[in-house]
Amino acid sequence: MNVPNLLSIFRLFVTFFFIIAVYHDRFDIALGLFIVQGLSDMLDGFIARVTGKKTDLGAFLDPLADKTMLVAAFVMLSIKNVIPVWLTVIVLLRDLVIALGFLVLYHLARTAKPVPSIFGKITTACQIGTILYVLWSVSRPLAPWLFYGTAFFIALSGLHYIYVGIRLLTGERVGQSPAGD
Repeated sequence: MNVPNLLSIFRLFVTFFFIIAVYHDRFDIALGLFIVQGLSDMLDGFIARVTGKKTDLGAFLDPLADKTMLVAAFVMLSIKNVIPVWLTVIVLLRDLVIALGFLVLYHLARTAKPVPSIFGKITTACQIGTILYVLWSVSRPLAPWLFYGTAFFIALSGLHYIYVGIRLLTGERVGQSPAGD
């Protein structure tokens, strides 16, 4: 077990405390925990690249920790009526479609490897920005345009991954396969 993998496990562990903080309306603590998770994500990626410690376990743990962190944030903040439920549904549907698409491609080809697209990266940035904004300004009026912009990029990246998956299924060569971000 190397340091980047331990940092990914740490992020999974911190998610539990994030959920508790949101449940108890301690959005200030939740914001701090979310920032800690983000910093540990950047740190584990940096350490893995610099030290050459990229592992198959890390390739599994890192996106798992990222998705767990984001999904937990959207679900909990929707339960607390801070984020619209429709946005959380879009987040969950996109992730489900991508996961199912990857499983289908892997089952049929056994060669599908997760490769994030630029749309996926933009979507992740929008989701993180939305969570940070909401946690920081939970006691202030929220700007609905942020939710609509995030939803747009979630839908765009989901449609792009579906397009790439269909092209892969039909045997066309493409530069990337459907995957997590």
